[in-house]
Amino acid sequence: MQRYEIHHGDNLEWLRSQPDNSIDSFVTDPPYGLGKEPDMVKCLQDWIDHGYHEVKGSGFMSKKWDAFVPHPIFWKEVFRVLKPGGHVVSFGGTRTYDLMVLAIRLAGFEIRDQLIWAYGGGFPKSANVSKMIDKQAGAKREVVGRRKHPTLTDTNKIEEQANASHG
Repeated sequence: MQRYEIHHGDNLEWLRSQPDNSIDSFVTDPPYGLGKEPDMVKCLQDWIDHGYHEVKGSGFMSKKWDAFVPHPIFWKEVFRVLKPGGHVVSFGGTRTYDLMVLAIRLAGFEIRDQLIWAYGGGFPKSANVSKMIDKQAGAKREVVGRRKHPTLTDTNKIEEQANASHG
């Protein structure tokens, strides 16, 4: 039977304690870096020169650990401990995935494929935005016609359905 392990702790410290070429795959949901974006020119220069850029502030829900995406220095450690042929699966925020991928690339990884979890945002798909605007403004909509629902035969249900959809 194969053994799987989950490790909890400071990820960079834990990675540094691992031997080279010792991990088969690395699956992570790291910080998305949703804090205030730093000066990107300075950040990229620091990434190239030092593999790290000091980021002030905090990120999602005021958490300091979420102030920015993992730096190349972190991904270099991941690269070091992965066995030849090993792979990384990493989630990234929609606003900062480009920085995540760049940090991974700067650490020496070849980007072969990306999995994209594309989703819509904004209004629920069942919301009629024009009705929501009219309702908030207190405007009454003029009913310009009615049609019978093909599957409803009870006239009371038809009237209820019409009132519900035009109310």
